[in-house]
Amino acid sequence: MLDPTELGYRELRILFDYLRDKNGVVPLVIDADDLLAGPEAILRPLCADLEIPYSSSMLEWPAPEDHAFALSLFEKFAGYHEDALNSKGFRPEGNGKKHAKPQSKEELNDIWKSKYGSEGMRIIRSAVDACRDDYEYLESFRMRLI
Repeated sequence: MLDPTELGYRELRILFDYLRDKNGVVPLVIDADDLLAGPEAILRPLCADLEIPYSSSMLEWPAPEDHAFALSLFEKFAGYHEDALNSKGFRPEGNGKKHAKPQSKEELNDIWKSKYGSEGMRIIRSAVDACRDDYEYLESFRMRLI
């Protein structure tokens, strides 16, 4: 059973607020969809802020040993990180094809049901609903692509 607390949104929000309150600086929040849609547009300013050199080699990781290492770290979450673990670089969801993001709860439920079955959809929906407030709070601070 998926435990929404394992997704970490509450902990991220607590950490975000702690760092912001302690340091007086708003921590950087990056949305995974934005990173996939424009990795260079996210990574260049991120590297500049962190004072590390940007390299286009950050956009791909083709080495088989990288995959084996990542797979060993995420065994517990089999299926959840499948797309990332099987990737060789940043690619928009859907293999780069333009697509509209689902806009409604019903659309997402249909997608999850077709991919994971009725019970899987119910479990995912419950977890999403449990994390929604924390996700939306953090999302309001996300780095915006210009």
